[in-house]
Amino acid sequence: MSVKSYFDKELVATLVFAVIGILLGYFSFLLNNPPGSLVLMILIAAVVIFLFRQVVKIKEGFKWWLGNGLIAYIILWLVVWTIFYNVGLR
Repeated sequence: MSVKSYFDKELVATLVFAVIGILLGYFSFLLNNPPGSLVLMILIAAVVIFLFRQVVKIKEGFKWWLGNGLIAYIILWLVVWTIFYNVGLR
């Protein structure tokens, strides 16, 4: 595996997780059910990892996923959800 293709996979994974985290943060606000939103966030993360492994053929371990997407996904989901929750736009 070349260095360029390795970094391409990292960037794609991070960007996809970031966009999905933002969208899911807003959807969690609309759902208005904190325990349900947490469960949904975990399920969507598992589905995205499964789809990435099938489509992009990434065979990396949990540490790779944690560093290249899951941290950004969780932080962005929480930040977006908190902002909409505090502002109360509905």
